[in-house]
Amino acid sequence: MPEGTRIAALFRKEQLLHPSGSTVLEVGDMLCVIGHEHNLPALGKLFSQAPQRGLDLRFFGDFVLEGDAELGAVAALYGLKLDGLDAKMPLAQFIRQKVGGAPVVGDQVEWHGTIWTVATMDGNKIQKVGVRFPEGTRPGSKLRFCRIHK
Repeated sequence: MPEGTRIAALFRKEQLLHPSGSTVLEVGDMLCVIGHEHNLPALGKLFSQAPQRGLDLRFFGDFVLEGDAELGAVAALYGLKLDGLDAKMPLAQFIRQKVGGAPVVGDQVEWHGTIWTVATMDGNKIQKVGVRFPEGTRPGSKLRFCRIHK
């Protein structure tokens, strides 16, 4: 933000939010900015278009899970069906089988419309797996989001 300006309010889907330094703006957000007239050109450049979503922001997914998480727990958390898979199987083993070879960081597999990405490795062992949901969807009904206000 240009010096001497301040975001006073953030409206998201007609709901007033109180932004903090960690608030991430979304397409469609409406901001109320307090500033001086001489700040208008800088503000115009800042908010003229939505930022490009780079690989660094969402490459590994919306969430990152431990590779040793049991598939049954992961499926329950995200409302997925196991379809005969072993509920005790570690997520890393499942991803390794789906990749069909030696996995490397960045390998992706699809399961129930969700993208699972190898995020970190320790030697030849998958340590962490990113989970990315299709655009515009949310996790299954077993997972709830809440907003914490100070």
